[in-house]
Amino acid sequence: MTPNTSFSIKSVESIHLAFRNSASYWESYRANEGDRLTERFEFKQGWQTVYARYIETPLVIVTLSDGSVGWGEANAGIGPEVVCLIVTELIGQMIEGQEYENPAALWDFLYDTQRGRGYSSGYWLDALAAIDIAVWDAIGKREQSPVAALLAPDPRAGFDVYLSGVRRSTLEERVEHVNRWIDTGLKGAKIFLTGDVEAGTNELDGLMQGAPGLEQWMVDTLWMCTHESAELGKEEYGKRNVRFFECPLQPEDLDGHRELVAKPGAKIALGEHFRSRYQMESWVRQPRALDVFQPDIGRTGFTDYMLQMEIAARAGIPTTPHMGSGVSVFQAATLQCAAVAPPEYLQEFQGGLSDRLEQASDTAWKYADGGFRLPDRPGIGVEIDESQLEQFIVKK
Repeated sequence: MTPNTSFSIKSVESIHLAFRNSASYWESYRANEGDRLTERFEFKQGWQTVYARYIETPLVIVTLSDGSVGWGEANAGIGPEVVCLIVTELIGQMIEGQEYENPAALWDFLYDTQRGRGYSSGYWLDALAAIDIAVWDAIGKREQSPVAALLAPDPRAGFDVYLSGVRRSTLEERVEHVNRWIDTGLKGAKIFLTGDVEAGTNELDGLMQGAPGLEQWMVDTLWMCTHESAELGKEEYGKRNVRFFECPLQPEDLDGHRELVAKPGAKIALGEHFRSRYQMESWVRQPRALDVFQPDIGRTGFTDYMLQMEIAARAGIPTTPHMGSGVSVFQAATLQCAAVAPPEYLQEFQGGLSDRLEQASDTAWKYADGGFRLPDRPGIGVEIDESQLEQFIVKK
């Protein structure tokens, strides 16, 4: 029977959370190499992207007219208060009291409201993603179904994951860390490298030698390669059987990525910076600019993720969701999407961030034996105890 995904919205709320007493996204990884810190932000030597000094995130709560409550979260670690402002002060007035045939109708409506003004990415789309996740969570609870089973008729019962980042200060500590994860059944890990290919291959060689039991390695240079170093990195990492080489060039460089994909070496993976199908379509057309598609659910939501995955599949490109720096709501949403993704690649897992909301969050997603099994809990599989959030809420 086709599930009922129609709904009307009673209310929309947002909450800015900050975990000031916990470790940063980077933890102790490559510390003291010329890093610059501010009150909220950190700049890591060798990378251009700003990161939050401690984890911050926007949560969204949607209540449907029948009383069903859903939780959503955007991947917006920098400036989550912007997402909260958009949700509470703008979008709430547009959608509260309105009825929608399905979540896609809501997503299209909100996209259309600002597309003529050029708001086709950034915080506006992040807010849409958080609301979309919350709506699907509420519908799943109402229909007594995991979201994955609403998105696809036959979701995967289980899947293996790879560790996102080996965040320890020294190579010796990183090797020890990987080997401890291998003992849990982990099959893969991704390391973050700069555009310095010689240093990158030395790091990778040291890790591979120190942790020979790991089956798969992935490399992410966070957009820091030149065209020349990207081509060299693709070749060298390919020689080492790296599963994929992620984000080699600047995220706007469509032509550069197309040229790089045609070169010999490791497969090229990217996609986390796309918010919508309209952004990613040109990247998968021939000549394509990537081999592995990595949409971020905290930026696409469930609705557009499914469309983006379909577009990539028609181009012969497999999808494996990216997992950024969110807490349990975002992580659960990503894992629901992994359950409907093709099986070619391991699913990314933020092992160091999975317990940041542990006191207030009851998640049915339990890591074991190198992966996860799809829980039978309705919605995304997470219940939030609002009474335990107070200590993390940033007041206006």
